[in-house]
Amino acid sequence: MKKILLTLFIAVIGLTFISCERDITEPTISSNPTKPALADLSFTGQFNVNFADSTLKFSWGAADFGFSSSVTYSLQVSPKNDFSSNVATLFNTQNLTGTVKVGDMNTLLLSWNYAIGSPVTVYYRIGATVTLSVPPVYSDTRSRSFTPYDAVINYPMIYVPGAYQGWSPGAENGRLYSYGFNSVYQGIIRIKDGTNPNTEFKITLIPSWSGTNFGGTLTKTGNNYSGTLDPAGGNFSVISGVYSVTVDVNAKTITLNKTDDWGVIGSAVPPYDWSRDVDLFYNGQRKLWEITADFRAGEFKFRANDGWDLNYGDNGADGTLEAGGANIALSAAANYTIRFDPVKLTYTVKKN
Repeated sequence: MKKILLTLFIAVIGLTFISCERDITEPTISSNPTKPALADLSFTGQFNVNFADSTLKFSWGAADFGFSSSVTYSLQVSPKNDFSSNVATLFNTQNLTGTVKVGDMNTLLLSWNYAIGSPVTVYYRIGATVTLSVPPVYSDTRSRSFTPYDAVINYPMIYVPGAYQGWSPGAENGRLYSYGFNSVYQGIIRIKDGTNPNTEFKITLIPSWSGTNFGGTLTKTGNNYSGTLDPAGGNFSVISGVYSVTVDVNAKTITLNKTDDWGVIGSAVPPYDWSRDVDLFYNGQRKLWEITADFRAGEFKFRANDGWDLNYGDNGADGTLEAGGANIALSAAANYTIRFDPVKLTYTVKKN
């Protein structure tokens, strides 16, 4: 009799659990969720360096997925109205408002390689998500025009101390930058130790010899090199020259590709008789070749590798360069900063 009662008790408990499970109501996700309603961004200042810490303010109405849940909102921006490339997420929040600093937006535009002083249309939208298993919904796309201003981006850096710059970790000459804010660092360096046919160097992760430094053996292919970062390795060595250097600190790889060595020459440039180039310095933070020096009234051109095979001038005096173009005039003797972009074929001349 006791066995029968025990069996009945277990059966009743089982039915109770089944009944409870059937009473649970699972959320039903709407097949057509309501997307967030995005308003125009609000900004009362000016888009320039004086307002770098001012904020662009974004606001939107709540998304509705058909059930009560915490929703995460993300601001996406892109120079493409279909968000097909260069999509950046500038913040995530569970509020219905968010802000972006003017300086951060300007940094993004410069990282997309848009020209300083030329307006850029930026498209923006708000994405809403509740869980990874549910596709996000997006607001309608809105746009705003911004004009990038001159500013230096503080990219992460590693260092290339060597015989060409006095074995000085952290020196301005010998820096690589992570343009993608990741493990890959790049730059163009003139690795020349006077008249020596070969130049030695190492890689450091901090601007000091107190941290880990890397050397090793490089494999030469044509004018280029590749190798592996070795914390116990000796100095790297290359034929003296100008190289585009790429280091991946996670993969522990290094490549050096021979590239053009740029300078200026002319009657405005020492020795003022078109007989010799003055080297430009590659500013990796700006991704430009540049020089700051005293110049005379006269003319100059940009040329590569101390020869006339590759030279640029300006036929229209408009800051845009043409191969073999007209000499560029300096009307007065002064201290100038001259910057040159061989990718965009533009230049600037600033009197200091």
